[in-house]
Amino acid sequence: MSADQQESRVGKASAGKLAILYDGSCDMCRASLDGIRQFDNSGKMEPLDLHDEEVRAKFPELKMENLLEELHAVDEDGRVYRGARAINEILRRQRGLKGYLAYLWYVPGYAWLADRQYKRIAASRYQRDERGRLKGQPLQEN
Repeated sequence: MSADQQESRVGKASAGKLAILYDGSCDMCRASLDGIRQFDNSGKMEPLDLHDEEVRAKFPELKMENLLEELHAVDEDGRVYRGARAINEILRRQRGLKGYLAYLWYVPGYAWLADRQYKRIAASRYQRDERGRLKGQPLQEN
């Protein structure tokens, strides 16, 4: 790729991809990304650790404090999706039945509920382990 082509990709995912900017220093975030990789049947996900200098240079308009607050996904046209909406965009790009899960977004109240739940979990993600359980809490037996 020439320098001009690379310059034109600043602020955008690679062609045909959805860049997923995740917090590589967060156990739960890394585990969530592993889940996305296993779930993905599109081959269009481009996971990028937001702590990587090259990633930060590729998306200079995105502020680090916002990136640390919630998951960001950026498409090849430079559209940015945040939080629960980013998860919905990941779902939307899946093939077959998995892709239909994205239509839940249009059920009245679902987007609001998904956004609130996402923010609640994201606010405590550094206190959670890779399974989303609060660290230091005893396991409950069933």
